[in-house]
Amino acid sequence: MTHDAVLVFSKTWGAIYLLVVFVAAVLWTYWPSRRGLYDEAAQSPLQKDEDRPCR
Repeated sequence: MTHDAVLVFSKTWGAIYLLVVFVAAVLWTYWPSRRGLYDEAAQSPLQKDEDRPCR
């Protein structure tokens, strides 16, 4: 293989690999069964915690 062939191969399959990883991350994040987990995490900084010292 020449350098140019390796470069074309890595650019093509690297882009496809990154696209697949991105789609998997989006599906993992926005999967309907995970909504409660993320809603709870979004509200946790707003909840008053008695064990936490005031600053």
